[in-house]
Amino acid sequence: MARMRSDGVPRRGPSRLRVVGSGVLLGGAWGAVMWGIFELAGRDSGGRGLAYLVLTLAMIGGGVAAIFGAAEVRRRGERVSPRIRLPFRRR
Repeated sequence: MARMRSDGVPRRGPSRLRVVGSGVLLGGAWGAVMWGIFELAGRDSGGRGLAYLVLTLAMIGGGVAAIFGAAEVRRRGERVSPRIRLPFRRR
């Protein structure tokens, strides 16, 4: 069942790009927090360690957000994969 706005129009969820972008941002922020914890614990990795953790966890966050975003789209009944029209397709 679609959620409705106050004026009776069905409300759409956030765009896929926004979902993935928020996953990337959250992952990057978590990478910076993890770097800070590791630095306080005594590991001396410097800027290279910070860049590694931020980029790695940002990519993981974006991937997880994309998977959960695709699941939400599937529940709403939209297509997840693009329609590809091939010239040699059977009819």
